Amino acid sequence: MAAVGHNLSPGVPLARYTRVDTRDPGAAEAEVGRIFCAHRLTPTKRGAPYFRAVHNNAQHDGFSINYVAYGADVEIDPGRLDRFFLLQIPLIGGADVRCGQSMVEASLTHASLLSPTLPTLMRWREGTQKLIVLIDRHVVEQQATALLDRAIDRVEFDVDVAVETPAGAAMRAQALLMQSLSERAGRSPERWSLAHRQLRDSLIGLMLAAQPHNHAQALARPASAAAPAHVRKAEEYLEAHADGPLSADDIAAAAGVGLRTLQAGFRQFRNKTLTEAILDARLNRWRTLLSDPDQGQGAGDLALTAGLLHHGRATAAYRHRYGENPSDTRRKAQVRRR
Repeated sequence: MAAVGHNLSPGVPLARYTRVDTRDPGAAEAEVGRIFCAHRLTPTKRGAPYFRAVHNNAQHDGFSINYVAYGADVEIDPGRLDRFFLLQIPLIGGADVRCGQSMVEASLTHASLLSPTLPTLMRWREGTQKLIVLIDRHVVEQQATALLDRAIDRVEFDVDVAVETPAGAAMRAQALLMQSLSERAGRSPERWSLAHRQLRDSLIGLMLAAQPHNHAQALARPASAAAPAHVRKAEEYLEAHADGPLSADDIAAAAGVGLRTLQAGFRQFRNKTLTEAILDARLNRWRTLLSDPDQGQGAGDLALTAGLLHHGRATAAYRHRYGENPSDTRRKAQVRRR
C-alpha cells in the first residue's frame, strides 16, 4: 500500500505491463536500469518515506511506451543514454531536467526530450508520474538520414517540448495514442505491430519536423539534388583517413575534381566548409577511440592519434559537439571495462 497522500493515481497507465513495483531504492535502480540503462537513483530526503518505484513497460518494434513513478523526490543520473531517445511527458508533478547544456522545468505544459549522445541529469519532484516513450537511436537516425539523404553521426534535440504549442500538443497526443493502442492490444500485440510501427514513425517525423535539433536547418531548406559523387567520395576518403595527414588537395584528388569544385560542393550540399568536414571526421574518430575501453592511452594521446594536434581547440570543439569533455567519455569507457 502506498503512503497516504502519495498513492498512484486511479487508472494507472499500462497497468497490465508492470515490470517494477518496489519500495527499495536500490532494487528500483537495478530493475529500472535493466529496462532503460544503468543509472544512479538517489532519494533526496532522509528515509524517503513516500518512495515507491513503479515502472510499467510495453515493448514494441524499435520503441517502448512506459509509465514511471517514484513517489518521493529523487535525483536520476543516467549520464548518456547511448542507445535511445526518451520523450518524457509529466502526467502529474514535474521535474528539473538537464540534457547537455540545456535545461527545462518539466511540467504539465513542458515535456522533455532526451538525446542519447548528451549527458542527462534529472530531479523528479515528489509525487511525479510520467508517460515515457523510448525510441531506439538507430530508428531515429535512420529516418533522419533518409530525410537528409546523407549519413549523419547523431541527432541532438532541444530538451524542452512545449506541449501547449501545436507541435508539442501533437507529440503529446501521439504518445497518448501509443499508450492507448498498447493497452487495447492486450495479450496479442503482434496483431497490431504494423499500427505500432506507423505510430512510432509518425512520432519521429513530428520530432524531426517540429522540435529544434542540430539538423533542423538542413531539413528546413528546400530539397535539392542529391549530393554529387565527388562529395560522397570525399566523405568516404575523410572517414578512411581521418587519423592521418589530410590536405585539401589530397581529398580533391581522391574525389576526382578540382579543389574549388569540391569546396563548392561541400558548401552547397553539406552546408559546411571542407575544413569543417575534416574537423568533423577527426572528432568522430577521436570519440570512437575514447569510447573504446581497450584503448590504453589517455584523452590527449588519443587526440593526436585522431590527427587533432591542438588539444585545447579540439577539446572545446568536442565539448560543443557532444555536450561533455573528452575525459568524461574516456572515464565512462573505462568504467564499462571494469
